[in-house]
Amino acid sequence: MPPFGIVYARPAGGSEPDFAESPVLFPALRTAASSHGIPVDGLDKPDPGRKLAAGDSVTALFLTSKSGRVSQWLVQLKVVAPAGTARDGHDGDIVLYTGSGNQMQFKSGVARMKVSILGPVTEENVDPEDCPERSIAAGAHEDYLRFGAFGMCGVVQRFTKSAKDLQISFSTVPFSPEDIAKGRKIEQEAGVSRDDETAFAGGAVALNEFTANAEGIPGIMGIATQGMDWPSMWTMLREMNFNIWSTIDWKDETKVDQKVPGGSVQAYRLPFDLYMFGSHISHGGWFIAKPDSPVSVSGGIVGIWLQSVKHPENRMFMRVISAHRGS
Repeated sequence: MPPFGIVYARPAGGSEPDFAESPVLFPALRTAASSHGIPVDGLDKPDPGRKLAAGDSVTALFLTSKSGRVSQWLVQLKVVAPAGTARDGHDGDIVLYTGSGNQMQFKSGVARMKVSILGPVTEENVDPEDCPERSIAAGAHEDYLRFGAFGMCGVVQRFTKSAKDLQISFSTVPFSPEDIAKGRKIEQEAGVSRDDETAFAGGAVALNEFTANAEGIPGIMGIATQGMDWPSMWTMLREMNFNIWSTIDWKDETKVDQKVPGGSVQAYRLPFDLYMFGSHISHGGWFIAKPDSPVSVSGGIVGIWLQSVKHPENRMFMRVISAHRGS
């Protein structure tokens, strides 16, 4: 996991979706979801203290618009078995060091999940049989997802309202004594607490876990990248190493009510810009809710949008439309 720090940057633009409006599924996709037992509406009442349990699920609608053609997918994440005491599949704890000299350790077992994908479906599709289900076995660090990034957003909003500069730095290796002295002074003057550091570190871990899981599911990245401008093959060969990063617009963070068919969830809207090999490839944004059961299955991530910089008509939206507990 790379060093994580706050970057103040304002996106160059982008036209984000209106997540206050309830989404409309194409009829063929809705029918296919029903035949495969995948719920497409409803949001169980949040339960902050509940851990993941077998049967917990989140269903997300992916919508892409490319060259004027709109396609939809449904992706369901369903817990098969929560993390056990033996922490099967555990690949090591995460240790982060702060610029003020503190050390934080995050531990988690791996929950086994089933990922079901339906699509793509276009408005012209009328036969649900054209929408077979693809099932994939996956794993996720349960406690990393349950930590979520909602608390991190709350810290930023508090400092933004107080007009104070918030500077918190993290790394997977210790900072030098000189850097710690500087970082400690900066945080003390700004009024940054250990709880603030923990919220930020945990948020970074949660977002990293969500992103890593998405990248590891075949087909998901193919959907997401329809809202990106990939650099030329020559640029990739010249750079040799895969190099992608983002800048987050903390100062434009706001709270919104995201509509879910049959309910709504309050989430932070967090815009970002995505770069690769020095090229600005996408505008985008996260919608981050409290990671309370049942949306803890997705780490509290209830929406994402990406829009191509060079071709703004090419966009990808993801939003949670259903979240239920198994028992």
